[in-house]
Amino acid sequence: MTRRVLPFVVRLTHRVTGGVFRPRVEDEVAEEFDFHLEMLERRLREGGMEPEAAHTEALSIFGNKEQLRSDCEHEGRRRDWEVDMRERWIESVRDIRYALRQMTRAPVFAAVAVGTLALGIGANSAVFSVVNGVLLEPLPYNEPGELVTITSAFPGLGFDRFWISPPEFFELKAWSHSFTDVGGYRTGTASVESTDQPLRVPSAVASASFFRTLGVEAATGRIYTDDEDLPGADPVVVLSDGLWRRAFGADPELVGKSIRVNGQPQTIVGILPAGFDIEDAKIDIWRPLNIDPNDHQNRRGNHFLNLVARLGPGVSLDQARTETDQLLDRWVEEYPDTHTLSRDFHALTVRDFRTDVLGEARTQVLLLLGAVGFVLLIACANVANLLLARSEARTKEVAVRVAMGAGQGRLTRQFLTEGLTLALTGGGAGLVLGYFAVQALLATNPDGIPRSSSVGMDGSVMLFTLALSVGTGLLFGLAPLLNTSPKKLGMSLREGGTRSTSSGAGARMRRSLVVAEVALAVVLLTGSGLMVRSLTALNAVDPGFDPENLLTFNISTPSNTYPDPTDVGDFYDRLLTELRAIPGVQDVSAMNGLPPLRSVDANDTEFEGLERTQDGPAFNTDYWQFVDLGYLETMDIRVLEGRDFNLTDLAPDMATILVNRRLAQVFYPDGGPMGRRIRPPGSDTWFTVVGIVDDVKQSGLKAPTGTEIYFLSRQAESLGFAIRTRNIVIRTQRDPLAIVSMVRRTVWTQDSSLPLSNVQTMDQNIASSVARSRFLTMLLGVFAGVALVLAAVGTYGVISYSVALRSREIGIRIAMGAGAGSVVGLVVRNGAVLAVAGALIGTLGAFGVTRLLASQLYEVSTTDPRTFIIAPLFLIAVALLASFIPAYRGTRVDPVTVLKQE
Repeated sequence: MTRRVLPFVVRLTHRVTGGVFRPRVEDEVAEEFDFHLEMLERRLREGGMEPEAAHTEALSIFGNKEQLRSDCEHEGRRRDWEVDMRERWIESVRDIRYALRQMTRAPVFAAVAVGTLALGIGANSAVFSVVNGVLLEPLPYNEPGELVTITSAFPGLGFDRFWISPPEFFELKAWSHSFTDVGGYRTGTASVESTDQPLRVPSAVASASFFRTLGVEAATGRIYTDDEDLPGADPVVVLSDGLWRRAFGADPELVGKSIRVNGQPQTIVGILPAGFDIEDAKIDIWRPLNIDPNDHQNRRGNHFLNLVARLGPGVSLDQARTETDQLLDRWVEEYPDTHTLSRDFHALTVRDFRTDVLGEARTQVLLLLGAVGFVLLIACANVANLLLARSEARTKEVAVRVAMGAGQGRLTRQFLTEGLTLALTGGGAGLVLGYFAVQALLATNPDGIPRSSSVGMDGSVMLFTLALSVGTGLLFGLAPLLNTSPKKLGMSLREGGTRSTSSGAGARMRRSLVVAEVALAVVLLTGSGLMVRSLTALNAVDPGFDPENLLTFNISTPSNTYPDPTDVGDFYDRLLTELRAIPGVQDVSAMNGLPPLRSVDANDTEFEGLERTQDGPAFNTDYWQFVDLGYLETMDIRVLEGRDFNLTDLAPDMATILVNRRLAQVFYPDGGPMGRRIRPPGSDTWFTVVGIVDDVKQSGLKAPTGTEIYFLSRQAESLGFAIRTRNIVIRTQRDPLAIVSMVRRTVWTQDSSLPLSNVQTMDQNIASSVARSRFLTMLLGVFAGVALVLAAVGTYGVISYSVALRSREIGIRIAMGAGAGSVVGLVVRNGAVLAVAGALIGTLGAFGVTRLLASQLYEVSTTDPRTFIIAPLFLIAVALLASFIPAYRGTRVDPVTVLKQE
């Protein structure tokens, strides 16, 4: 193998470089100078001078040798540049015209080559637009490289990423010297009364320092101040550019006016720049935190803030981490007896902002870029095979050109021009294909692409596509050089063009390219198969309820309209009653947290009769779910032991709760929790467990089930608060979306100021929770499908060309009595050898490459035997089918006609 490959590489390198690059001007000048010096010396010696004297005299006649040499070299460079530019321009125009004529003379060949490249380059352009928007496009903040996120952790509770409490935020801001500023925020939703209809929009509460930290100024108006961020200040808000345009018609006089947010009048003080956002949450309204930094000690256990900080001048990320770690000792010293930060109980983590925001999306996007690179390599191999086959058919033409004086460099430039013409044509078509592919991705799966607003076909993507087209053109444009060896060309002239011969190097290269195509396709098909199996397993996860025919939406009752918790409860009781009366509605209820993906609560909880132990579980519950009557029945959640809530539980003296199976296993492993009592921290009320229900997925389908306590929403009144924001769930007897208009009218009949948000079926909600996994699986599947088709086309092309070359042999076999089965077997065996070789190489490669998918898989091993068997076998079957078509055509060869041609 080495004996064949190394000489081929040497010969190819010599052909490319030997003719393309001229001798250096310095070498030409030196040769010319030496020639004239020698001629002058010869004339002087012929005139009777001694050799040494003749040499000295010749040098003196020439004058300053170095200056003369320098002048000649300069003039030579200028001459070469002018000649080269003129010749290259004329040759390039001539070559391009010739390449275009070649394409029009062989439209089928051109269409196949351009279409193949359009698929490969278009897929790369589409994926690069995602890479550019997600990874390369700078974040819309001032000096984003200086930004970091700060989160807390509770190792004992299993939380490595948690929120920060207000006291911790203010103390970190005051004590740290590594940060120029620190900002805190929390995302959520808010109701807004617009000029058209009430809206429920994404919102955030944020400290005034949050905007300073990010270095963002208002596009119109201003950002609220530190004084406006304190309790008791006049209520103000800042709007996003999108909401300003969407809900208020881009009114230039809107700043300074008042709107109602959550029923409260708020003064608009500014409009943010277009594109400003955080966490890709599409925040429309920003409101002050309104927390007094001097009066917050009783809120140490209330963790809800996300922190973003800006590193000081010259401060590295590692230095900031070191200082933050040292501050933990100060917290322990100053607050030894309270819920406070410490290394073991409650640590802080500082991360790079961009890396933290992107999360696993970075890995997913890079995986796609690698996969689509495989597709492009397969496309290049296909086109290289096409060009090799065509170049063999043009051997006589090339031989004549060489005989008429065309050098190796001239042929190289011609072939490269033809390759570049094909590649640029394919790149142009691929750019159009990529544009529509990106639009389709954004339309069909917007939740699967982070920072989707930054994704698009901009100048960077076009430059990438151009560079990719040129690179691929240069790559496969060199393939025809294999058929320009002197021996090959001489043989063609001697044969007079009566028969096309195929060089051994060209045949080996075509077969090698097919093997490489099959191997790359196997890797992609295996990776796609693993992702499909993972997504299938994910979709088969039991969420703990029946999502079929469930409609859900979110509403919130403002405190000014419903000031008392009892008013809130009465409103929801009336609303649920009216919703049950809608035709086609089977059951209705409501809850505060919408499964299968919601934020964790991690609330401290007291368990009567249980002792805290060092090895035992922390007295903390992952989720508190406040529900209305009929919730379990509406969601079809099973009661495993005990009973569901009923009307008697609404009595003032009743304090009952339900727990899930996971909580019973964690806290009561030796005996059931039925009849046991549990109390929220700071409350005088003990709640009795009256039922154990099945586990429900709350942190996503992939995550383990957490511990959960169910309270009746009315019971929140006894705890001193009201569940103002609730998710309504409606089980219908038909398509849930068919009753949306009636549901909206029913809500507005009760209160026309309340907007409905997140109106969707539960199936849609579950699908959105796995959007990114589905996005990666879908694209890998598409790329694997394209690779499969290209590999099949490549196999078909090589076998078909082989049949054409062996038509004489096949004709003789048929004339001697060979049957169709014998001919088919002969041809298909060749295809089988290529397919099996490629499948074996690809399978070995897949064992290494698919390990990169480990973090994306769910309940599927990266070496899943079923996938590693099915994927290569399937591809081998497709390759054999592709081989059978030209094999069958070979059986139709007329031996008499073939022999007459010979």
